[in-house]
Amino acid sequence: MHDSSEEETLASELFMELASELRCSILMSISRRPVKLSSLARELDGSVQDVHRNVNRLTDIGLVKREDGEIHLTEYGRIVTKQIPYFVFMKKHREFFKEHSIAGLMPDKFLQRIGALQNCKVVNTVTAVLQKLKELESSAAKSLKLMVSQAWPEEGEIMIDKADSGVEISVIVGHNTIFPKNVAENVAPRVEKLASKGIIKGKMVEQVNMDIYIADNARAAVMFPNTKGEVDMNSMFVGEDLIFCEWCLDYFDYMWQRSSTPVNPRKLKIVEY
Repeated sequence: MHDSSEEETLASELFMELASELRCSILMSISRRPVKLSSLARELDGSVQDVHRNVNRLTDIGLVKREDGEIHLTEYGRIVTKQIPYFVFMKKHREFFKEHSIAGLMPDKFLQRIGALQNCKVVNTVTAVLQKLKELESSAAKSLKLMVSQAWPEEGEIMIDKADSGVEISVIVGHNTIFPKNVAENVAPRVEKLASKGIIKGKMVEQVNMDIYIADNARAAVMFPNTKGEVDMNSMFVGEDLIFCEWCLDYFDYMWQRSSTPVNPRKLKIVEY
């Protein structure tokens, strides 16, 4: 018989307490504000006795405490509750992750914060994705940050227009980033000219494994790779949630700081369609 390690035992004990829908609801409710037992029962549409019993269980394991007649999260409880969005996000999008791979894609510090995507909207189909990206990029008034695995004509035109309007633009491309021939011939030279003047800043990395788009640090979108390692432009997470935007910005900055290599047009992957 397998002897559980201390870590496995501690995890199983915590997950057993969180396996109750009512106890999870209690934690999420009082994470917003401390509340009296009677008010909590009304909010959760449960009996005072049932809620009282489950509050006692959460108190016994140190997740909640009583102060001045109200139920509060302990510091331990606050930290545990902050991790719940991670599991909610993964459960909600379990079908998505049957066809996509991110676990080996990013450092653990970003994977552990994947719950930041919980409040995003999912956009499906290439047409809808490109339309949403056009709206996002066109909305930029101060800054536009892009990490792309595939360039498209309108995106280049938007970048040039925004740069001419004084928007600060930073772009990350990889040796694997695809540039259609018409983009390379008609748009890239104009972008390169703006880059030579420092109006558009660009860096090149070995490989772009996922696409990130950030407008004014307030609106963002991300696309993940499929199980073949190719960025899937049929599906995108997009939103204006502050925590999500911070996640995207932190990942973009992480990739930006990893490279000191300027974009080399001769190393772009140009294809004909």
